[in-house]
Parts: sequence; C-alpha cells; structure tokens
Amino acid sequence: MSRFSSHGIIGTIAPVISLSLIVLAWSAASHWNVMPRSLLAPPDQAARSLFVGFVTGDIWHPLLETLIGTSVGYAIGSLLAVASAAVLANSKWAERFLMAHVLAFQAIPKVALAPLIFIWCGFGLLSNVILVAMSCYYPVFANAFVGFRATDPNLISMYRAFGSSRSRILFSVQLPAAASYIFVGLEVGVVFALIAEVVMEFISGRPGLGSLIQETAATLDSASAFGALILLALLGISASALVRLARWNVVFWDRRHDTEGVKELAPQ
Repeated sequence: MSRFSSHGIIGTIAPVISLSLIVLAWSAASHWNVMPRSLLAPPDQAARSLFVGFVTGDIWHPLLETLIGTSVGYAIGSLLAVASAAVLANSKWAERFLMAHVLAFQAIPKVALAPLIFIWCGFGLLSNVILVAMSCYYPVFANAFVGFRATDPNLISMYRAFGSSRSRILFSVQLPAAASYIFVGLEVGVVFALIAEVVMEFISGRPGLGSLIQETAATLDSASAFGALILLALLGISASALVRLARWNVVFWDRRHDTEGVKELAPQ
C-alpha cells in the first residue's frame, strides 16, 4: 500500500473514530445521569427526534428557511468581497482610502448591528441576508486580496506589453492566480454565514433551525434541540465539503500542490 493511500485511509477513519468517542461519552453521561435527561437527551433520542422530524415534515420548513437565508447572504457577501478585493488590490488610491474602513467594519461585532438592521429592514428574510453577507464578507475579502496581490508581476507586465486591458488581465491572470486563496476564504466564510443565520433566527424569531432550537429548549425538549444541533453540524460539514469539491473541480491546475502537500504529510 502506498503512503498516499495509507494517509487517505487514516484521514477517513480518524474522524469516524473521534466521532464515535464523542457519541460514547455523550451516551455515558446520559446513562449515568450526569445531567437530567430533560437537559441532556441521549444521542439515540436526538437521532430519533431528527428522523421523526424528517418523516413528519416538521423539520423541512425550518431547514429550508435556514438554507435560503444562508445561501443568499453567502452568495451576495462573497461576490461583494471578491469584487472589492479586486478593486483595492489593483488601485493604490482605493486601498489608501478604503482599507482602513474595511478593517474598522470588521472590528465591529456583527451581532451588535442586528438591532439597527431590524429597524431599517424589518424582521423578514432581508435582515438575515444582510447580516449573513456582512459576516462572511471579510474572510473572503482578506484571502482574495492576498491572492490578487500574489499574482506574478512579470506575467502582468507581459500582458500589458501586448496591450491587454485591465479587465483582460484581471480575468485571465489575476483571478486564476487568486482562485486558491479565494476558495480558502469561501470555505471559512460559509461557516460564518451559517452561524450568522442561526443567530439572526435566535434574535428575530424568524422560522429556521435557530428558532426551532430556541423553542424546543424553552420547553425542555432537549431531544429535538440536540437533533436540530446535529442537523446544523451536518449542514456545516456538507457546505465546507461542497466548497472543497468546487475548488477541486474549478482550480484544477492547483491539484498538484494539494497532492504534494498530502505526500509531504505522509509518514516517512
């Protein structure tokens, strides 16, 4: 068996083992009544509650609402982040005038802006989308900015020597060079987007997995609350996996570096 294959097997088995240990510890804590079952439901009850929610259809509407708010806000925030990073990376004046404002905006806790957003936009989907876009903006922006600045200046000079326009250089040179950096930001941003959506559901009471957790916790239905938490964890893992899959297919010229990195990490 090659080192690459053995490393791949270990990388697949390790999360399964760690997850099994967590579930065993959770089961033991419930069995030994470390906490009342109304506060800490056993994992089998949480899984059963989640399964029943899918069968009866009670979980589908909150799940769909959370997915819509997260997806729309994430798409808008990511597009704005890449576009603004391209502008600031290619214009010294834009960087001087705007970078400090971007950093200052990032320093503000986004949850602190929620009351203002509710005043301006109400308690509907728009408010959730705005906060989600704000939350995932900076991780994508920071990585995209570094990626655009890391483009080989000699290659840019060559394109300029042949009379290429700025837009041609951006889409043909800088964007491919920054693609790996952008996808790193997208992978981080999708987690921030999901967190922001759930927080907004907590605050606004808008239908979603966040409000479902809040309602079931208030009635001490810990099995349903933990079932929704499990679903949120699965959503986060799935979203990150989709971004990595997109990177693998879109940034195909960078696969060699990923493979080399895995080989270097393999035991000698």
